[in-house]
Amino acid sequence: MMEENKKTIILQKIPLKRLLETLEEIYNQGADYIDISGVPDVEQDIIGIHVREDYMADEEDFDFEETDDEEELKSSDLSDDDLNQLI
Repeated sequence: MMEENKKTIILQKIPLKRLLETLEEIYNQGADYIDISGVPDVEQDIIGIHVREDYMADEEDFDFEETDDEEELKSSDLSDDDLNQLI
């Protein structure tokens, strides 16, 4: 019987508000799944969030919210870099 290689990675001091906002934005853009990577650091650990194309919901399965405010859709405090490497 082959032994399963299990590794535990503990990332510390991850800001919950920013993490939850990022996950909500990714979900609202149609992602059903994500991959998470982590890099331990002295001051604060770094989380990378990766979304593969096949993790996105089919357009017919995704219920988009309609809004009259175009600026609301465009405004975001998170850059693409923030989404890929949440600090």
